[in-house]
Amino acid sequence: MSAPKVTALAVEQSTVDATSGDATVTIDWTVTDGNAAATDMSGALTVQQVGTDGRLIGAPRSLTFSFQPQWPYQASAVAGTIASAEYSYAFPVPQYAAASTARWAVVKAAAQDDQGGVLTMGRQKLAGFDAAFTATHLVDSTGPAYDGLGTVLDQPEYLYNADTSVTTRYRLHITDADSGFFRGELVLGGPQGATASGSFRVTQDTDGTQQCGDYTGYDTHDIFCTVEVDVPADAPAGIWSVSRLRLTDASGTVSVAKGLSQDPVHITRNSTVQASDFAISPAQYNNWNTPAPLTITMKPSGFQGGIASVTVLLDGCGGSVTDNPVIAPDGTISVRATAPPIYTKRCTVTGIGLTDGAGESAAYGTAFHGPALDLVATQIPDTAAPVVNSASLDVTSVPASTLPRNAVLTLDVTSFVGVDGFSLTVYDADGEPVGGMSGGISSVTSGPLELVVPLHQGLAPGAYTVGFTLTDAGDLHTQYGYPGGHGSPVPGGPLVITVTDA
Repeated sequence: MSAPKVTALAVEQSTVDATSGDATVTIDWTVTDGNAAATDMSGALTVQQVGTDGRLIGAPRSLTFSFQPQWPYQASAVAGTIASAEYSYAFPVPQYAAASTARWAVVKAAAQDDQGGVLTMGRQKLAGFDAAFTATHLVDSTGPAYDGLGTVLDQPEYLYNADTSVTTRYRLHITDADSGFFRGELVLGGPQGATASGSFRVTQDTDGTQQCGDYTGYDTHDIFCTVEVDVPADAPAGIWSVSRLRLTDASGTVSVAKGLSQDPVHITRNSTVQASDFAISPAQYNNWNTPAPLTITMKPSGFQGGIASVTVLLDGCGGSVTDNPVIAPDGTISVRATAPPIYTKRCTVTGIGLTDGAGESAAYGTAFHGPALDLVATQIPDTAAPVVNSASLDVTSVPASTLPRNAVLTLDVTSFVGVDGFSLTVYDADGEPVGGMSGGISSVTSGPLELVVPLHQGLAPGAYTVGFTLTDAGDLHTQYGYPGGHGSPVPGGPLVITVTDA
């Protein structure tokens, strides 16, 4: 049993004029598979420009194939069996290249059958086949352009690299009208002339979509990319920023932006500036009705020229950046943060970064990969359900001829976290429900609360009782006035509306 291999490979046109943008070259190849159990195979040929010195130029072009016709593969077998399958495909030749004449060749073949057999053939193994052609192109003399270069939204401003390398992440928008973008390199500059770089490129899935870092696109002429740069643990501490960007398009044409200085990140080992005595107050906050203020305190040391800036990150709560914070007589500084109302149950400080007047910095917390912090504040619990102090109806007797109509139930309530929902039901003399309503309301912590009591057309003359439930923002509830003694009695007595004949 032998692994799959390419036994024939050729191009039908040795030269082609691609300047019109719609030229093709037909590539024919045969793949054999010695595994009698195999029933299918898929793979790809790689076609790329080859320089006169043998160097590969520009972006590789992938030609995907499958023995069984299936999406998204470009080619399927035109003759033969899985043991010896023949393929043919009209390869679209790019319109642009870095020179008016370029040589192209099949430089790689890869495939795998459904039994695990693998085919991998590189340039040396394919060199014996007649699989090259020469094309005339329009000249692409302009490299890619970019805009919108900056850190990704969640990129920390500070990073602690005393023990391990740290990663900075950037995003940018790239355009290239002629050949389309292929790959790039972003270089950071740090103190003492230190540099760190990260590379990125467009990759293509079998379904034709292109990926550039975190972004997916369908057109390399206009694409967004992300790039990661690792700053090693032994890199000097200080401010690191983007200093150089190199972009290469699919034809191999390059554009370079030098002398940049943007999107700084503070890299630190906490060796100069430090902080201690971290605290957050209050330990329990009341945000049931309004945002709750929080105060984070710390005591910096080793700084020069005061503290220029403090950044605080919190999980679940609003962080803050405080410029030139006041240093108290006891050496502490205080910064403010906010717990959003009602639904924020917990605020955890995940990062604290400080920069002094001389530009030195320190970083703490998991968000900055720094020493651990243990700063957590929680929402004060809701332990008291709403209380009704009094209840009254605006009408207690209505003629049947005036139905349908509404009565108004006025409650005097007390609620620690605020009543924000209700339901009420109208019952007949037998305790059967004959109407009602429910819904959300604007939060009421104390004072009057008016609810509508619907009285539907067709109610027979008689006495009707109203029962109701109040629910607060913490989902605690109390019930009043329901038949059968369910819930609490209504202060002042049952809520009764009599429907009369008149």
